[in-house]
Amino acid sequence: MNGRCPRCTETHNVRIRRGDKISNHDCPACGVPLQGVASGASRGRYLCPIDGYVVTLGQSAVQLDRPLRLIWRPGESGRSHITEPGPSDSRRLERIAGRILGTGCVVSDHYDPDRDRSPWWHRQAGLLLVDADEPGDPIAWVVNEPLTYRKCAACSSRIPDLPEHHVPTEWTPRRTWTTKGRGRTRRTHVPVNQGPHPVGSLACPDCDPRATSTHP
Repeated sequence: MNGRCPRCTETHNVRIRRGDKISNHDCPACGVPLQGVASGASRGRYLCPIDGYVVTLGQSAVQLDRPLRLIWRPGESGRSHITEPGPSDSRRLERIAGRILGTGCVVSDHYDPDRDRSPWWHRQAGLLLVDADEPGDPIAWVVNEPLTYRKCAACSSRIPDLPEHHVPTEWTPRRTWTTKGRGRTRRTHVPVNQGPHPVGSLACPDCDPRATSTHP
């Protein structure tokens, strides 16, 4: 689920279990409780190429109408003047690796180049998209496609069909049960199919045996 910070307006993707709510989770930068992203006309889910989060076009994402490049701008951060990007922004820059985000690319609305910004924002250090003076060959542009959702082989939860969610070996899930249904009175524990499941089959994060956290 996506939640927006009311202070810095950045959108974060948070894993919400059944019975939980987005307001129980704080913005990692500000520590302010997140708010649910306002509803809107959903036009597909995409993987933002900048931060790697799943975003929804029409709700938490925008589609670029021209080629842009990602840069890091020195500036203020609290009472300090920052001249170099921190670890998180460095990883985002490395993910793009200097490539051009092309026309039609979908990114988190946090990076919307045409968004109205408050005067203080223009003095802040951080990442931003700027027009690409020399966009180069459009074939080399980054233009993402809508995500396809399919069922986990073990528990049937719907997750994005991405290469990292396919287990390269025969596997059994790391949990034995899951919760199905909505509402407190309708939720029930149901067993998870223990398989073993075939090589290359799809595993959700809760079932994936390669995950590091524990789950019953």
